[in-house]
Amino acid sequence: MRSPRLRRQRAAAAAPSAPEVFRDGDLVEVLPEEPGYCGAHFAAAVTRFHPKPRSYTVVYDAFVDSDGSSLPLPEVAPACQVRPRPPETPLRGPPAEYAAVDAFWDDAWWLGVALGGDQADGRVAVCFPETRKVMEFDAANVRPHLEWVAGEWLSPDNMEISKTMTYTKGTQVEVAKLEGNSVVAWFSAAVEKAIWKNNFVVDYNCSKSDGSALPKEIVDLKHIRPCPPHASAVSFCINDEVEGFQGNGWWLGVITEVHPEFRYTFKLAHLGKEVQLDQKALRLRYDWTHGQWQQVSQNVLTTKFAEGSKVEVSSNDEGFRGSWFQGTALKSLDNKILVEYDTLKADDETTPLKEAIEVQHVRPCPPDIPVTSGFNFLDEVDAHWNDGWWAGVISKVISDQRYMVYFRSFQEEMEFGHEQLRPHCDWVGGRWMRASLGLEA
Repeated sequence: MRSPRLRRQRAAAAAPSAPEVFRDGDLVEVLPEEPGYCGAHFAAAVTRFHPKPRSYTVVYDAFVDSDGSSLPLPEVAPACQVRPRPPETPLRGPPAEYAAVDAFWDDAWWLGVALGGDQADGRVAVCFPETRKVMEFDAANVRPHLEWVAGEWLSPDNMEISKTMTYTKGTQVEVAKLEGNSVVAWFSAAVEKAIWKNNFVVDYNCSKSDGSALPKEIVDLKHIRPCPPHASAVSFCINDEVEGFQGNGWWLGVITEVHPEFRYTFKLAHLGKEVQLDQKALRLRYDWTHGQWQQVSQNVLTTKFAEGSKVEVSSNDEGFRGSWFQGTALKSLDNKILVEYDTLKADDETTPLKEAIEVQHVRPCPPDIPVTSGFNFLDEVDAHWNDGWWAGVISKVISDQRYMVYFRSFQEEMEFGHEQLRPHCDWVGGRWMRASLGLEA
């Protein structure tokens, strides 16, 4: 097996650590932080202390130098990654369910979670949350996990789980499905229990394709996220990075073709397979990064309006907020669009009004969305009134063709016929959304 650091490198600056200094010859464990080695404890011996930056030269018990000398491999490790070897504490009977243990495998002790239950052959089942791999070990190769804290050994059983854990019991979340080290899909689940070292037991809300329940899993925090924002309807574009709902999960992929009636060809990122999905089975892809949602798709270039294209214009002027007036884009003027309105007139009351409008107040005309079954109470709509489309909400259904609409911008309620209304849409990031992310959240 290769060294956990994979290659020689300069020691990183050490984080605050215990005040003791290991002496030459002290037996220690090294806890590397490189990807693929998280949770590993490699046995080593100290050969030299370096005060600046605070670090140690160590030689590993299990690795030899690659120069062909068969001598123990020397490396420099930051002091924060070096601890004493823990006392030998063999298991006394099967470990409790979800107890923190170390299992010896591939020349290192690896931090895992015991699954509990008596094995017929006396072996111990251990789950490694980062990969979710479950392995069985002889009891002699499993030890209780101990933490080195301020110069003393502590059992996780005697250490309180942080009260600031991100998710508590019952929290609805999404859990990543992994292929190798890559996330390929997200599945809905509920947190059942928070356990040691930012790990969680999750209970899935969905089933396998054969109808059987998905088993509970122990999952690392980095593979869990809150339920993402999801607009009720989005007009997608080719090359949009999205997630498509298939087999009870949201799979990562991209839009490759747009079809009539809000249907799209969706290409799964990890398989390359293409399927056709309805608008409701798709959502824009967002990543949960540093406690915030970030839209992944870069397919959100500034909208360009060709000469002669039909547009709508908004205004922040008092008395016009929430309204959109239709017109025609004549040409671009730096950061503005010259627009000729369809219904608004110039001062002579006969010539169509022309204005240079800042681009953020111009959008394409929204899609024609037929509403065959009528509008419902609290539906977000635009009402055609006073030469424009005004954003409001259905406050009362009078009949299947007549509605009362409340306008928040000027706090009035008016009556409209079905033909005077359309579903409200927002133009966000170069695409149409039937409900804004803010409203949906």
